[in-house]
Amino acid sequence: MSSTEKRKLTERDMQVPELLEDYRLLTTSQLQRLLYPSLQKAQTRLLRLYQAGLVKRFSYPVLLREGGKGEYVYHLKKRTNTILTALKHMLQLNDVRIAFELACGKSDEINLVEFIPEYRGKYRDDGRPGRAVEDSVAVLGGFGDKAILIPDAVVCLENITTGKRALFFLEVDLGSEKLIAEGRGKYSVMKKMLLYREYLNNRGFERYSDLFRFRFKGFRVLTVMNNSQRMQRLRKELIQRGVRRFVWLAEVSTINKQTLFEKVWLALDAEDNERHSILHG
Repeated sequence: MSSTEKRKLTERDMQVPELLEDYRLLTTSQLQRLLYPSLQKAQTRLLRLYQAGLVKRFSYPVLLREGGKGEYVYHLKKRTNTILTALKHMLQLNDVRIAFELACGKSDEINLVEFIPEYRGKYRDDGRPGRAVEDSVAVLGGFGDKAILIPDAVVCLENITTGKRALFFLEVDLGSEKLIAEGRGKYSVMKKMLLYREYLNNRGFERYSDLFRFRFKGFRVLTVMNNSQRMQRLRKELIQRGVRRFVWLAEVSTINKQTLFEKVWLALDAEDNERHSILHG
């Protein structure tokens, strides 16, 4: 990059590669929400970064922002082996991550201690990212086997005044996986929720007490879904299986910088259809 090109870039522009190193993949509109005052400004500045060779990008017409137009996905790696479903999942997870970042940035009460997405970690030899967090949980039924539990993200929030911290596991559901599947060895969203229950009961989550320097008594699983009917079915099935308030559900449409900390979450209680805030529930 020439010295002339360098002078054309601002300090804010140079934050883009740093964000991509952390998030891996971000769309134009996601970068705009993080850095730029308007979508037009973001498009102009990101084009300059791309032309300078500091970022890479590809276009997926099916990734539509409001208004029905496709947008670019920005990244740093030379090769991206992500299939479309995994790509959508990562970008939706990043939407929730951005919502946490922005909500905490505007709050005088809550600090985001850390947001650890499952994709954070070292790249493997095949160019795909390794897992950042995973744990083993005893398989239901008492066979003595172990199942691997990999949250989409681990989140720690802190009350600035009291110093108390809360532990959350985040799950993002696109509707592409089976909601309920019976039988040994078959994966489903339901089975993952049941594994979380075992994880809570055997207190496996205490490993995070050392990481975040706070003794957690429990955790919540924040499950973000893009289909309201699917969410209500999962909620009904989990209640019938005795899974209670540690799993909270919300539609992805409500997860944004205005509503993330508001009363948008449904608890697993047949007699409680009120929406709750993750700050006060």
